[in-house]
Amino acid sequence: LREPKYESFLGRMEIADALNVMIGDLFATMSHEEVAFEAQKRGIVCTPVLTPNEVIDNEHFRSRETFLQVDYANGAAGPVASGFFELDRQRLGFRRRAPGIDEHADRIGSADFWADARPRPGGSRPDPSRPFEGLRVLDFGIGGVGVEAARLFADWGADVIKVESRTYPDFIRVVMSTEMSGSFASSNRSKRGFGVDIKKEEGRRLVHELMKQADVVTENGSTGMMDGLGIGYDTISKLNPGIVMASSQLLGDHGAWSDWIGYGPSTQPIGGLVHLWDYAEEGPPAGSTSIFPDHLAGRLLSIAALSGLIRRQRTKRGGHASVAQAEAVANMLSDQMLKAGLEPGSVGPRGNRSERGAPWGSYPCAGDDQWVVITIRDDADWGRLKSALGDPEWARSAEYDSLAGRHAGQDEIDERLREWTAGQAKRSVTATLQMFGVPAAPMYTASDQLGDPHLQARGYGRWLDQPGVGWIAYEGPPYRATGMEDIAVFEAPWIGGQTREIARELLGLGDAEVERLIDEGILEVTE
Repeated sequence: LREPKYESFLGRMEIADALNVMIGDLFATMSHEEVAFEAQKRGIVCTPVLTPNEVIDNEHFRSRETFLQVDYANGAAGPVASGFFELDRQRLGFRRRAPGIDEHADRIGSADFWADARPRPGGSRPDPSRPFEGLRVLDFGIGGVGVEAARLFADWGADVIKVESRTYPDFIRVVMSTEMSGSFASSNRSKRGFGVDIKKEEGRRLVHELMKQADVVTENGSTGMMDGLGIGYDTISKLNPGIVMASSQLLGDHGAWSDWIGYGPSTQPIGGLVHLWDYAEEGPPAGSTSIFPDHLAGRLLSIAALSGLIRRQRTKRGGHASVAQAEAVANMLSDQMLKAGLEPGSVGPRGNRSERGAPWGSYPCAGDDQWVVITIRDDADWGRLKSALGDPEWARSAEYDSLAGRHAGQDEIDERLREWTAGQAKRSVTATLQMFGVPAAPMYTASDQLGDPHLQARGYGRWLDQPGVGWIAYEGPPYRATGMEDIAVFEAPWIGGQTREIARELLGLGDAEVERLIDEGILEVTE
């Protein structure tokens, strides 16, 4: 392994099979948590593949109270996921069990029912606008989560300033060995770029001045990184008591394993997803190349930041909002976690099938890697599916008229459905099934989405000529609302692309002073 060529990614690809054997031999003597501990001690990204019951019992999740042993219904208790995020270490999530039918009927309308009632907004309705106009966000995010959270504020009108330097750029920016990439542009559109070396005292002082004028700060560096740079929440809240910092770390900013390193996908194993994202009774987990939960966690982080801003409206006080990316995974699987806690060992991989209905899965269509998804929720859906298929004789079996019977016979049903779908285009299959009221949809790639007439009519794809990339399609707004203007979409910034204008407008620096700071490497620009 000491051959110099193995120091490169391409070189190691030549011996990937041999490396896998060697790594497997080493790991065979250790438990999955021991492997992760030893790797993390050496600065190697590694997390264990946990089953749902292992997630519930995990030392780190217990230290964070990710699950609460509480009543989830009247007289029934179990491990309930406590919520997706925290504000000032207070969990925002589970508050009380689910109510029974009409449980509170005698109280609704009484004086004490809305104990925290708010007055109705006064005045006339404002003209349509973007809701975050007038807010300023400083984005210290890297990769996905903090970056996405800030971008959502930018879409809806906030002045978002991307803070970075060439000594510590956003790694997604330089993934293509240039200072701009499609992935970076997608998550950093509609922002301004401010280049500054925070490791230098004068650069840090300038950032402190920006903090005094900011409403929100987003970041997703390793635990303690912002504190180490002198811009952690304890510091900046003294400069600006109303500021809201929104942080997201792999396993959260506190807890037994909070210093572990990794990327968003590193949370899929420890959050229980890798174990479940598989087919029943197969060998090693299938795994996934998806970067889930990065984009989900970014949206959760923006909601957490927004909760801090709402509280600030009432108290004039900001706060530290945080999202543990692994908890995004665990909370999305919370129903399965609860079931596993109630019946240990009852939850495992089941491919595309679901206990909620049958048939339920993905079926091949004409063409290369073309698929349609069909979900039969109940007996009525099954009747409509039979009609869509032309009421074939095989579907008339009496056992298929019940959910239990369809579950028992799903192998045969799936085989028959595959025969029917395989010779047709996925959109044709979808159109036929939807005509009969059967829940179905085609599997879309990104290119399919951009060419879909329905999404086009809704303004989903937004094309822009991005410097350094060329014509690129950005995603459109995830929702629409009365009283709100369309999202703002403009080019992603280069490193320090707007450093000069930000230094003049917000820091009050003269041109000569700005040029001196640039010459000394404290401020950075792209000419």
